[in-house]
Amino acid sequence: MFSRILAAVGGPDASFEPARVAARLAASSGARLALVSVFRSPSQVFGDPNYEDRLFPRLAEAEAALKQAREIAKAEGVSDVEVDTLEGSPADAIVAHAVAGDFDLIVMGTHRRGRFGVALLGSVSNSVAARAGRPVMVVPEPAASKAK
Repeated sequence: MFSRILAAVGGPDASFEPARVAARLAASSGARLALVSVFRSPSQVFGDPNYEDRLFPRLAEAEAALKQAREIAKAEGVSDVEVDTLEGSPADAIVAHAVAGDFDLIVMGTHRRGRFGVALLGSVSNSVAARAGRPVMVVPEPAASKAK
């Protein structure tokens, strides 16, 4: 059914359930799996070294998320995983990567903000689903995470 699956991971308070679900789908269908993590660039207005002081922690957080997601994929039986760190607006970067890589499916999480939170802050998953031009699977947080 799907030959190329893209899973987006990372972000503040991110769940790794999208990586787990995507890996299970890839393993059961023989699809190729790619993992991406997106970080926003800090403003360059403040110049160096302030720019670098803000950039490196964001990049390190994205890379750490990818490392953990790759381990999850391996535990689910997917050993050959593509990984990419993307920079920019999360929705824009995910959609552009999905289109450029000709992915059949995008798997991503949700923060369950509720109507007011989505109206105020927006929703990356809603934006991706509206613009991706391919199926988008939105994976909720596991029940144990919500209790925290």
